[in-house]
Amino acid sequence: MQGDSIRAEYAQLRNATLRLLDVLPDSKSPSQPVDDALRHLRVVLSGDTSPQPGSDNAALDPFEHALTVRRYEGRQAHPISLTQQAAELRRRLDADRGLDERQPGESSRNVIITELRAMIVAGLLEELAVRLSPGAAFGPSRSGEELAHLATDLAKELLNQTFVGE
Repeated sequence: MQGDSIRAEYAQLRNATLRLLDVLPDSKSPSQPVDDALRHLRVVLSGDTSPQPGSDNAALDPFEHALTVRRYEGRQAHPISLTQQAAELRRRLDADRGLDERQPGESSRNVIITELRAMIVAGLLEELAVRLSPGAAFGPSRSGEELAHLATDLAKELLNQTFVGE
């Protein structure tokens, strides 16, 4: 019984603190130590455990770095910021060929999906965009905004090829 009361109080405190973190604009923080402390508080409240020093994930902050890719220099892996990842993906997409463009002798390697699958993938991209934007899921950081814009652009591109975009 008392444990339930403590859990309820903790949940209430956690939710209030997360709401506070959601409304604190990153740019108005007075110093880097305050920004770091707020990020650490969000990680703790989210239930994440801090990486152990010396582990591969020691430098990764999920609010600042891509979690699925690294930049390699020789055998050394370095984290990539979300902003860098967005810029790299945009650069690659800008260099991509059109859907019907092919080099002479090149076969078509385009993936064809149904409208339903395109709408589901677009919906997932839109959900990802919201989760990468400052707010309840991502906190006050603006580090994911460029990736959010990219996900939104790709979702629109997919939806425009379905009856929803017509």
